[in-house]
Amino acid sequence: MSRQTMWVGVVTAALLAAAQGATAQMQRVAIVDPSGFEQPMPAHWVQLPAGWRTQGGVIWDQNAPCGATPSFRWQASSPDGSQLLTIHPSEAWTWDNLGLPATQGQCPRTPITDVRQYLESFVQRNRPGARILDYRARPDLVRTPPPPGGNGMQWRKDGGELLIAYGGPSGERRESVAAVVLFSLTAMPGVMPGEIRQFLSAVASAPTTLSAPAGALDMDLLTHVATTGQPDPAWQARMNKHNQVIARQNQEGAATRSQIIADTGNDILDMQMRGWEERNATSDRIHARNVDAATGTSRYQDPAAGGEVRLDSYYDHNWRANDGTYLQSNDPNFDPNRDLDTEAERLERIE
Repeated sequence: MSRQTMWVGVVTAALLAAAQGATAQMQRVAIVDPSGFEQPMPAHWVQLPAGWRTQGGVIWDQNAPCGATPSFRWQASSPDGSQLLTIHPSEAWTWDNLGLPATQGQCPRTPITDVRQYLESFVQRNRPGARILDYRARPDLVRTPPPPGGNGMQWRKDGGELLIAYGGPSGERRESVAAVVLFSLTAMPGVMPGEIRQFLSAVASAPTTLSAPAGALDMDLLTHVATTGQPDPAWQARMNKHNQVIARQNQEGAATRSQIIADTGNDILDMQMRGWEERNATSDRIHARNVDAATGTSRYQDPAAGGEVRLDSYYDHNWRANDGTYLQSNDPNFDPNRDLDTEAERLERIE
């Protein structure tokens, strides 16, 4: 079977007319942010077939990987419940060429360097035992360009889609799994002559799935929802202001961080290896400090996040806002309660 036949064939001739009829009449539905700002407000608008039911909305999660928050946890289902469209929370990770093993935690290190690898990882974690039937690139899902590169950093956005199959309580099902991933790659000189160190960061924003009984999967519906969705202007304006503050703070320590990583990289690798070989309380504390150095993070006391949280170590002043986000600055006079009109609590570093 050809790749084109595989994708077209997921909707049988007998069910094609019914699927088209079901999606002919659409309704505009809001995805609501219930708690991000002063009051609940629409964050995003999507078009769904008339009569579909929805649940969920925007989530602000201070424990989201690599700070990938806010994001969506939202579902829409057909009137008979046989079809399910889900927008999943964003996922983020890092990778590098330092030779260290993959890790889990608040900002996992995992060797995922393209959108297909991400989608396959998503299926393994969320649909264990599912069969991957086909993959296709989806550049049409990339609706905005990546940021411009510079200062040793390159950006790219990749869209892709997997078609999978698995058994369900009511029989065989088909599911489309789609995502757009934003990658950033930073290259810098290492400590050895000719050495180039590469650091990759990635975020999969709103990975989306659509499942239906075998033979009834309407491939056009996922595309329609993904390409017609629009952010709410009022919510987007508030997010733009929030993101500008975070971006300005992140830029302050970028140059210093890069130089420190380059100068101390080999020592960090050696110390981490010793930490992995030891299995007692003292080595655990050493290992924690080495992880701080290797990742450029420090631990802070934060009861709201379960006891402690890792934040960029190159900022001296750190707060946790009531919405679950973290604010950092090197300005000793900066106070988000006063300067941003945002309720926030100062965090104490764990030595």
